[in-house]
Amino acid sequence: MAEMADVTIVGGGPVGLFGLYCAGLHHLKARLVERLDRLGGQLEHLYPEKPIYDVGGFPAITGRELVERLKQQAFQYPADVLTGVEATGLELAEGGWSLVTPDGMLPTRALIVTAGIGEFIPRRYQNPVIDDYEGRGLYYVVQELEEFRDQRVLVVGGGDSAADWAMAVAGRARHVTMIHRRRGFQCHVDSLSKLEADPRVTLIPHRSLVRVVGDDRVERAILADGEGRELPDALDVDRIIVAIGLTPETAVFRGWGLDMQGDAITVKTDMSTNKPGVYAAGDMAAYPGKIKLIASGFGEVATAVEAAKDYLGR
Repeated sequence: MAEMADVTIVGGGPVGLFGLYCAGLHHLKARLVERLDRLGGQLEHLYPEKPIYDVGGFPAITGRELVERLKQQAFQYPADVLTGVEATGLELAEGGWSLVTPDGMLPTRALIVTAGIGEFIPRRYQNPVIDDYEGRGLYYVVQELEEFRDQRVLVVGGGDSAADWAMAVAGRARHVTMIHRRRGFQCHVDSLSKLEADPRVTLIPHRSLVRVVGDDRVERAILADGEGRELPDALDVDRIIVAIGLTPETAVFRGWGLDMQGDAITVKTDMSTNKPGVYAAGDMAAYPGKIKLIASGFGEVATAVEAAKDYLGR
């Protein structure tokens, strides 16, 4: 059996990495468990090239750059970092808890869940007339912004991710069109004002993507109005970015006996759950007034580590 850790962090995204740094700062014997084969969470696996604007001290930084800096910060201190290991259960054990994994038990005195929204899956149309173009000019995940240079780009979605992608590709693309099925866009006011002022961007509310047309790659997009009526004129495009949300998958945590609110774990002001010595932070944590920002997650996990330290009597 593995050695007992003071604190085990479940989830190796930005919040988990910052939590690892906070644990090291207090010289706690820390372990981090990440089910994917590398650290970074959504930023590394879905948004490595996406600019991030809401982290203190960085006017703009890509997801990959932020992850690298967080790893440099966290790895100042020794820690047991396990990637490719899925946490499937939690059991009460002598001296604390045992985290259940397919490879065996991981004993820990305290536990912090920073698993984001669990398994992050981009929401797809589930429609072959659109989805069949993935990898042929249609993107649910963007890895390289350079692929959009001098291209006519359509961004589908009205939230913050869609707006961030539109701003990210506007500097390279020939032109960017952003559509949203509702009458208005739901991104941050600042992002919307920047997009409205950019001559390379056209914003069209009350529009939806019906199907994609092209012999081998994306060539045109067929749109519909707000009532679902197909528009006669197709939009000539070379690339389509679909940013219509992620499908959360947090069902595994329901078997841990934790109080949950929807897909998130209910926490108190010190990030503690209904289980003694178990905490949650980041998108996985739910409490009144919650704001889902990376910056908020950093503060939450710092609070969780402090609470765990006190719980351990350190």
